[in-house]
Amino acid sequence: MSVREGVLYPKFADKFFKIDFEADPLPVLCLYPIPAPQELNDLRLFVCGLEEQPRSISWKTVADLPRVKLKLPLICQIFNWSQEVEWEGVRLADVLDFLKIETSPDGYYAFYSRDGVYFETLSRGEARDPRVLLAYGMNGAPLPIQHGGPLRLVVPFLQGYKSVKWVGSVRAFRYDPCGIKRLLGQSPSAKLNSTWTQKYNIDLPPGRAGDPPPPAEDAGNGRVSASGAPSAGVSDADRVGVAGDGLKQSVPVALAPAITARAGSPVRAQNPEVKTQTGVLREIVAIVRSTRRMETEKALEENGVYQFTTYPVLGRGRQRGLKFPSPEDGDAAIKFLPKQLFHIFVEENQVPRVIRSLIKANRTGKGEYGDGKIFVLDAEDAVRVSTSERGVVAI
Repeated sequence: MSVREGVLYPKFADKFFKIDFEADPLPVLCLYPIPAPQELNDLRLFVCGLEEQPRSISWKTVADLPRVKLKLPLICQIFNWSQEVEWEGVRLADVLDFLKIETSPDGYYAFYSRDGVYFETLSRGEARDPRVLLAYGMNGAPLPIQHGGPLRLVVPFLQGYKSVKWVGSVRAFRYDPCGIKRLLGQSPSAKLNSTWTQKYNIDLPPGRAGDPPPPAEDAGNGRVSASGAPSAGVSDADRVGVAGDGLKQSVPVALAPAITARAGSPVRAQNPEVKTQTGVLREIVAIVRSTRRMETEKALEENGVYQFTTYPVLGRGRQRGLKFPSPEDGDAAIKFLPKQLFHIFVEENQVPRVIRSLIKANRTGKGEYGDGKIFVLDAEDAVRVSTSERGVVAI
């Protein structure tokens, strides 16, 4: 058991499922409940590059990649502690190359935890740094589950929350997918301040940084502002992007009011010289688990629906968030959870098929809380900006 002096607790410390600063060789910090144990050889990774469909890969497929042992620090700037340990694993760049998980030169990768909620991001340059590992061992022993076993990310030159525990999925993005710490307003940037970089002689990798620089008022100490939220102005959530050629970068995530119309109103021609196709348009809004994004996209495309917009949001249903027992304070709750929102515009006769595909891709069990909701709204018209075409032909 270790006694760590100088630990600081941010105002959102009560949001964590588990905090144990006396654990060895590292403190245990879990924002969400720890997933069920799994053997490394039984692990399957779900991966997806920019130009491909999702794949399920057995860990045994990459087990023969060169193994490395590196003594690297894990630095938690938010709670003000650090610890050097010997990590054993494979370089992330080797896994990306071997599995051909490609992104654009200025692209990003997102890493999803098997806890079903947590995820973080790295720029392409950060992900390919030789210090970044997918680790399965620590100090000569298999990686314990409380520290992210059987497989976790290790990113020694950024704040510790980027070192995602219980890695289960890796996906490439064209635009910044915005990690959960920024979405929750708990840290506007993962950049380490000079105190830590000088202590461990840390150099940042060349190229694009995965997160924006810290706000000017926090740049000196690298800590979250007193409010626990990013600086004023356009929020990180307003700059979220999406992957793939068929999806465009989203603009502000704040939800705009839905287009309203009289029930069943047909699309009307506004200019006889502009091509118009009559029909009834419907808008489908789906809010689903953030971990089901890839399955949802695939289900839509398999049903011939390629035109949609999707981005991460925070939300909750009638259960008012995620509740779980806390040994220290009784019941605890996380009020808002990461979700994935889809906007889909289709002809009226496509609606039943799209709804069936959304349900099939997202239902985890009959009556299971958190699978999401689907809304169907009237849409009066659609206009293609480049040609002024209107109605069904515009989508």
